[in-house]
Amino acid sequence: MKITRTLVGAALAVAFTSLSATAQQASPGFHTVACFKLKPDSAAEFRKFVTDDAHKVAQGRAASGEITAWYLLRSVFPQGEAAGCDYLVVAIFPKMPHELGPEHLEAAIKKAGLSITPEDYVKRRNSVTRLISTAVYQNQASVGSPKKGDYFRVNYMKVADGNFADWIAYEKKVWQPVAEELVKDGKADGWSLNARVMPAGSDLPWQGVTVDVYPSMDAAFADDPQFADRFRKVHPDMELGTTFERFEKLRTQGLIELYVLEDMVTPQ
Repeated sequence: MKITRTLVGAALAVAFTSLSATAQQASPGFHTVACFKLKPDSAAEFRKFVTDDAHKVAQGRAASGEITAWYLLRSVFPQGEAAGCDYLVVAIFPKMPHELGPEHLEAAIKKAGLSITPEDYVKRRNSVTRLISTAVYQNQASVGSPKKGDYFRVNYMKVADGNFADWIAYEKKVWQPVAEELVKDGKADGWSLNARVMPAGSDLPWQGVTVDVYPSMDAAFADDPQFADRFRKVHPDMELGTTFERFEKLRTQGLIELYVLEDMVTPQ
């Protein structure tokens, strides 16, 4: 979830217009995803930074209405030097997102009641982590509600030129009802469909992401012997094999990663 480190309003506007009208309709909002790598031997200090500063600043942002939720996700697979990100920080916005600059950060710090400056906050963060990238996504559909301790299976989708609107529509038509049944049956806690907004372009390794949310690691890896029955229940007029053949023509599942939700903030 590779990217530019600043979000430029004009560039975002251009990127938004590249999404189809169908994809832009009924979007609940946008979110930023920041990828961090821990510095050597800094895991304990990072956890202290999250508890003492990051979580409270996120609460300040949520209390002011700037964001609607904040998630801290730790990478489960992959791990180590080969992992692109040790942690993801997801900030969900009710409208067009912005960079967390000094002005917004200072307001959040004051709202949180902390006696530090924005410079102090950034210095503490940079002492234990390296910011690798930041990206912007537009949510297209969501099911369920994640909770602390859930496992996020992140599926990075490469979508061929000209197929983007069809892929979004097909995910909503085919998989969203299945995801709703999985949540209803207690097999999953959620699912979301997200379009990559910035950076953009067909040369990127993926253009969209789906996220399957599970209550445990066992659930994330478990086979579902009732899947065919569940599929037929929500799609009695669709044949399983040909449906997924259509998926393969619309997108390629290029990468799958697993994260655990270690911390979260929502408005009180």
